Amino acid sequence: MEKDKSRIKVEGVMQITEVIANLEKLAADMKAGLVTLAAGDESLTLRPSVLVNVDMKASQKKDKEKFALEISWKKHKEMDGFAGE
Repeated sequence: MEKDKSRIKVEGVMQITEVIANLEKLAADMKAGLVTLAAGDESLTLRPSVLVNVDMKASQKKDKEKFALEISWKKHKEMDGFAGE
């Protein structure tokens, strides 16, 4: 059985205000039940499950600080005739 795999990655230097706007959009999207990430002319839409795995890490070195957030979930199988809210 072949696995479907799509990936979009956004990285680079941004102003903190842009990062905040992206995180606020992420929160709003998750409340709506969808997460869409776009890079150039490509986009990927995910549908988070009700239960998610969360991994948050923070580290501090002499001249660098880092915060990482990873959210993952298993795809849920939609029931026939169920139109989610």
